[in-house]
Amino acid sequence: MKKLSLLFLAVLCCVSAASQVDSVTYGISVAAQGSGIYLSRINVTDGTVSKISADAVVQVPGGHGRTIDPLHHVYYYAADSALLAFDLKTGELIRKISVTNYLNSTFLGISYNYIDSTLYGIAADAAGPNIKLAKIDPYSGLVTPISDSSLATSYNVLTGTALDPVHGIFYFVTLKDPPNHLIAADLRSGNLISDLPIGIDPGDRFGPMEYNCRDSALYGLTGSYAHWRKLARINPQNGTVTVLSTYPVADTILNEQVTIDPFQQVFYFEAKDHTYRGVSLNSGDLVTAPNITPLPGSYFSGFIFNHTCYYHSSSFIGENKTDPELTIFPNPVSGRLNIRSKKPILTVEIIDFTGKSILAADCHGLKEFQADLTGFPEGIYIVRVNNERTSASSKFVKTDPGMKFGH
Repeated sequence: MKKLSLLFLAVLCCVSAASQVDSVTYGISVAAQGSGIYLSRINVTDGTVSKISADAVVQVPGGHGRTIDPLHHVYYYAADSALLAFDLKTGELIRKISVTNYLNSTFLGISYNYIDSTLYGIAADAAGPNIKLAKIDPYSGLVTPISDSSLATSYNVLTGTALDPVHGIFYFVTLKDPPNHLIAADLRSGNLISDLPIGIDPGDRFGPMEYNCRDSALYGLTGSYAHWRKLARINPQNGTVTVLSTYPVADTILNEQVTIDPFQQVFYFEAKDHTYRGVSLNSGDLVTAPNITPLPGSYFSGFIFNHTCYYHSSSFIGENKTDPELTIFPNPVSGRLNIRSKKPILTVEIIDFTGKSILAADCHGLKEFQADLTGFPEGIYIVRVNNERTSASSKFVKTDPGMKFGH
């Protein structure tokens, strides 16, 4: 219940900040001669990279991940021994702090969770088979393990990590002993939720992977250099991989990082030929592949799409009119949602995160109504109840009946 309270508090409290999120793909321009790095952005239509930072930041060795805090407009870049924080609007380096790793570990796979405003990742111990869920303080650089014991014996950095904020789960893939296992950890306790073999052919891999907040699913590229690469989706309940692309979308990728635009439903990656490729999440088809035009004397890296998926729509953001006389249960719901009002209900409407009405019903003055949500995609929704002269609304979470929550 505490996790759900945090979820709804985040939804209600982040309204003003979310309305300013710009839905831009950001990244880092790295000077080829090692003279520094700039916060930049890429035009996904023509591949042009433009500089945001006025001045270069002294380049730091290594690159262990990037993430965005969309509510505070900060781009984080994790290096070997430092965490860099850039202002998304000005490109100014806000902070450069030394990372204090846990024992002999290295902090990898950084991911921001806008439900609890925490930077998560994994602490990988180079001295032994010890992989733990961890978090990093963005002001002190202190890495604190969350897991009491090791989650796996290895981590495949080429497949990346994924964070599911709705269910409170952190995902990564193993490299060996055994390879190609999908590991799921509870964000709150750090405990292992599942360890599943990924359903791919020997020699292939699934990843890099990314969580899509629109349908609460994990996507990634599957295949190998020999088999080429196709877009696929993985079921985190059983490890089954469903290939979405009919034809290959690339032979291989250059930089092991991907991002998703949940509103256009496009999965982006950089191919070996330096094209910025977008693949439709609906059809699996390649929909765009412009050549990347970097800043002179640099290359573009660390790209990530900026969004707060559940708060994007203006109509969704404006819904904050919960009436104490309106009761909905259970919440979260996987099947039937019960709606009760002390006032006679004329109509009931359910709205998704884009502001689209996906269910409407006449209630003819009844005070109770039951909505069957069995086939609805996972995510956060609004139920709006209209009485004779007033209306009331409340947010709720739709989950898959078989989905495990972190606890």
